[in-house]
Amino acid sequence: MKNKILYQLRIDFDEKAAKELISSKNINSCKELSSVLEEENAKLICQYEAFSLFVKECEQNNLTSTPLYKWTKDTIENKDKKIKYMKSFSIYVKSEQLYKKDVANRIEKKLLSLNCECILKVNKYDSNPKNNPQPPKKYFN
Repeated sequence: MKNKILYQLRIDFDEKAAKELISSKNINSCKELSSVLEEENAKLICQYEAFSLFVKECEQNNLTSTPLYKWTKDTIENKDKKIKYMKSFSIYVKSEQLYKKDVANRIEKKLLSLNCECILKVNKYDSNPKNNPQPPKKYFN
């Protein structure tokens, strides 16, 4: 059976909107975005918080020797990267962080049509390892 490639959308917000989302889980400056998320049974997850949760889970399960853990831990401890990832939010659809291409394309189209100045960028990623950064060699020790 061939592995299916799944997708994830991420939105980069301006600092004000990102702080609002983190503190209240809501974004008043873009009601249209809230409507799209509701229509799609989707929610925004802060990338920094997701990375932090991953590190915490690894530590609780004694999985701290993996390259991905080491790389992610370094990322959340880096001040500049923390600032970057505090403004980046993944879209989870029906509580899933990865979803089919048609779902990603449909939501992406809706997001790109929004007139929300707080949205700086919309990115679509796929689950193919060839298309995603892998932990640098230094983490394989």
